[in-house]
Amino acid sequence: MKNTFLILLFCCLGIQVIKAQIVSGTVNYKVEADEEMMDDILNEDRSEQLTAYLRMMFKNQVRTLPYLNYQLDFNQNESSFKKIETMATDDGFDLDKTAANVGVQGVYHTNLEKDKTNHQLNTWGKDILITHSISDFNWEITKETKIIQGYQCYKATVKFKPDFGKGDVATAWFTKEIPFQFGPAFYSGLPGLILEVKQGYYTFYADKIRLDKKPQNIAKPTKGKVVKLADLEEVLHQMKMDYVKAR
Repeated sequence: MKNTFLILLFCCLGIQVIKAQIVSGTVNYKVEADEEMMDDILNEDRSEQLTAYLRMMFKNQVRTLPYLNYQLDFNQNESSFKKIETMATDDGFDLDKTAANVGVQGVYHTNLEKDKTNHQLNTWGKDILITHSISDFNWEITKETKIIQGYQCYKATVKFKPDFGKGDVATAWFTKEIPFQFGPAFYSGLPGLILEVKQGYYTFYADKIRLDKKPQNIAKPTKGKVVKLADLEEVLHQMKMDYVKAR
């Protein structure tokens, strides 16, 4: 009995040592859409012609989503999240347009020490750098759990309106077994890596996870006018007006 206890103890300590040696990693995420998106479209008061068009667009997007892949690279202090660049799908759909419909495009850079996430993208012909404070997330962590990619994950929710996505509440699943406070897009600040997050009609979920004992440098985006997330709507409206006038 004593020997069995000692073996279990050494195994647990060994796992903790291995975890402590992990200093960086990469996670590939895929995206899926909720069927309720189509239900909401059909329930709204629209003309039959417009409803038929939206139904066709939704079906096309659902067929395109499996080709849409994002990658999160991280070290102990920084992370970078962006769409993996690939060619158009076999069906001829533009993945950049699909990413725009999902509401997650460009490059997201998170720095824990500076309490910042910067989102760089090009819109209306100009580069902008949207900033958001990590500490503004007031996550509510629940006791609900589920297994994702072999890791025990905990459910957390937060009231948050993203810059281009839909919905006012995000639901994330994070694992304490990978103690890095990063996740897809803006989502960060939880006591473990976010392996799944749902906002609006779309869910990002981890498809592949690679952890490394070697440090990884994370590039920081610097191009574009700095815009606070709270001011984005007003800034985008002015950019649209300027773009139209210049045409």
